[in-house]
Amino acid sequence: MLLENAVSKLNSINWGSVGTVISEEDTNLGYEFLRRMAQFFKAEQLKPMPPAFTNVAKLLGDQEEELDISAYCSSDAVAYLNQNSYVKRIFEYYLQLANYSEDRPGICQYLEIYEPLIKLFERGGAFTIKPLSLEIIKVSHFPLNNWYEKFADKNPIDINNL
Repeated sequence: MLLENAVSKLNSINWGSVGTVISEEDTNLGYEFLRRMAQFFKAEQLKPMPPAFTNVAKLLGDQEEELDISAYCSSDAVAYLNQNSYVKRIFEYYLQLANYSEDRPGICQYLEIYEPLIKLFERGGAFTIKPLSLEIIKVSHFPLNNWYEKFADKNPIDINNL
């Protein structure tokens, strides 16, 4: 059910409008993604990795092959995501975690890590992520050197009404 919901969520995004809406509020979504990722590493007492390479399911013990997004998502989603391998990887990690969480209810809480970036796309915004930066397109830039130290103890931002 979690994987089905995650796939539905991604396929509900209007992929043709991604990147067409510019909003300063989207900075909060980038901030909250990094804060949630830092909270994951802190809670699990793991050595932080760059967010672009953090496969949460694998870090929690998933031994399965990484999921191929083209097997789950619409052709519009795949066409958009194929433009940036790091962004595609983030959404594949999200689907893999949803799949891995199916029989492990204690870890489904970590799906929330990805919610800010999904919400960004749902709002028509866009992001790029690379090993050393997260950019909310035309809005903000987050350097990722020492990202964990910068976000591990930050207060959450309520993104529910964005």
